[in-house]
Amino acid sequence: MKKAITAFMVFLCFSGAQMISAQQKNTLRYEIMLSSNMLEPSLKNDHFLNILDISPGKYITISSDRKIYMLGWGGINQFGQATDSTISSFAFASDGLLMAIVNDRLCYMNDKGILVTLVKLPDANMGISEGKDVMYLFNQKKEDEKYRLYAFAKGGRYKQLLVSPLPLTAVVEMDDSLYIAIGSGIFSYSPEDSKLNLVAGFQKDNEIKSVTVDPINSILYIATRDAIYALQNESLVLVTSDFGGGIIKYFDKGLIIFNPETSDIIRIVNIAGSIVF
Repeated sequence: MKKAITAFMVFLCFSGAQMISAQQKNTLRYEIMLSSNMLEPSLKNDHFLNILDISPGKYITISSDRKIYMLGWGGINQFGQATDSTISSFAFASDGLLMAIVNDRLCYMNDKGILVTLVKLPDANMGISEGKDVMYLFNQKKEDEKYRLYAFAKGGRYKQLLVSPLPLTAVVEMDDSLYIAIGSGIFSYSPEDSKLNLVAGFQKDNEIKSVTVDPINSILYIATRDAIYALQNESLVLVTSDFGGGIIKYFDKGLIIFNPETSDIIRIVNIAGSIVF
C-alpha cells in the first residue's frame, strides 16, 4: 500500500496536479515530488549527498555515499550496484553515461550497474558536472587553499583550467560560456585569457550552494544559503526565499529543489514565464 501511495503521488506531480499555489505571475505552482514520509524505512537512515541530476530517461537522480537512486513511478529505487567506497559526486554526460567520483577515481557506470574506474584523479572527493564536450572536475574540499578546476575529455585526457583560493561549489555552461560558483560569488571564465570575471555576488556568509541553467531562456538559477535567484543579462532577481540552501536543477520548464537533510524534493513549475527581470 505504501508503494502504491508513493507511486500515485509521483504520478500526480509528473502529470501536473497543483499541490500548492504560489502567489506569482502566470501559472507558477509548487509540486511535491518526494518527502521523508514517502521513503521506505530502509532509506531513512541514508545520508543523501548534495547532488541532483536528471537521467536520460528523465528520472530525478540523487545519491548517498554508497548508492545512487532514481525517483520514478514506483517511488525511489536504487540505480546500479552499491559501491564499497565513498561517492562524492556524479553527473550524466552529454551522451547519457553516468559518471561518478568515487574516492580519488573517476568512474562510469557500465551496463551491469557497476561503477568502473576510468582514471585516477589528483585529489579525492571532487565534484563533477556536465559540459557539452567535456566533463568538469573540481575541488570542493581540500586541506590546502588550492582548489582546482579541470576539463576532462574522452580518451582519459584532462586539463587544469584554474586554481582558486576558495572551494568551487558548481560549474555550468551557458551560451558557450562557463560559470563557476566560488564562495558567495558567480564568476564567468574565459578560456582565452584564463580570467575570472564576477557576474553576481552575495554577502560573504551567504554562500552559493548550487547553480543550474535554463538553456532556452539563458537564465542562470542560483541557490544560496538563504534563497534562490535568477540571473539573465546581468539582471539578478529573487525567485523565492522559501527554499534556501537546497540543490537545484532546471528541467522541463521547472526548477527542481532538493533538500538532502529533509529528503524533500519540490518542483517549481512554469518558473521562467513568471519571472520579471
